[in-house]
Amino acid sequence: MGGFDYLRLIAAILVVAHHARVLDGRPPAMIGTSLDLGALGVGVFFAISGYLVAGSLARTPSLATFLAKRALRIFPGLLAALLVTAFVIGPVSTMLKASDYLSAPEVYGYVLRNLTLYAVTYDLPGVFMSVPLAGVVNGSLWTLRLEFTAYLALGALGALRQATPKVLTVLALAAAAGSIAIHALGLDAHSDLFRMAYLAGTNGFLFLSGAALKASDWRAPSWLTIATALLLNTPLWFLGLPLIVLRLGMIEAPKIPADLSYGLYIYSFPLQQMLAQHGRLDLVTSLAVALPCAALSWFLVEKPALRLKARLTQAPPRYALSPAAAAGD
Repeated sequence: MGGFDYLRLIAAILVVAHHARVLDGRPPAMIGTSLDLGALGVGVFFAISGYLVAGSLARTPSLATFLAKRALRIFPGLLAALLVTAFVIGPVSTMLKASDYLSAPEVYGYVLRNLTLYAVTYDLPGVFMSVPLAGVVNGSLWTLRLEFTAYLALGALGALRQATPKVLTVLALAAAAGSIAIHALGLDAHSDLFRMAYLAGTNGFLFLSGAALKASDWRAPSWLTIATALLLNTPLWFLGLPLIVLRLGMIEAPKIPADLSYGLYIYSFPLQQMLAQHGRLDLVTSLAVALPCAALSWFLVEKPALRLKARLTQAPPRYALSPAAAAGD
């Protein structure tokens, strides 16, 4: 299923392309009237994650092991990115003297708070104050909180033996219904709280739908996948995405030697802010600076961490997924 590797990389590039416009003060590129490239990229990530993580859950002997695997995928790379941002990018981008910057407690708080995932902070002292999106160091970090929450929820369902196709589908539909109601009432346009609720519902639906498709081992017919693609041009775009992602992800393709998607995602935003600060921001320059950092992240941090993940104790799975789903990647 090498197609998922390519999809993840494409999703990360879509996010980079979105930020290359909005961080330069330009309007986002849109698909229809409701879907921008950033939302599409993030949505693809969540749908893939739900599908693959549900398979991991089915093969994992305990909740503790499952969460340890998830932590090894997120936290080592994130910690490295936070340290680079705070102590390499920050000092060369701040308006403060280096000594004043490094003595500010907010610098160290930036690393520690964001490492918790749930106390996200976006600013560093005097950093990126002259760019169109002033003061925001890494606006991509909010999604990691939703992602890890989804891991916790799926793990809890597995521990309760409720990670079944029926339960996952019901929860996915409930999340979608909440997002649709918030958007229909226009609440997401007038309140940051409702905006986050809309994003949580939308991406929660994508994650849970991916997990439900894995748990059921169901393959949608081609005509249905094509039909759902028509939704991408509407405010209900997210309802059509899981089937499209699954169909494309199941395409057999040569394995990519390095998974650059996560590193590209967590490094690109602050690097793009640096480019914007110097008037050099576009998609080509964004990829030129972000891809080497993503490669270093993979080979020096993420890949070694995944070796530890592979060493975690294996035992017969105890969770309520079908045998076919448990056998998948």
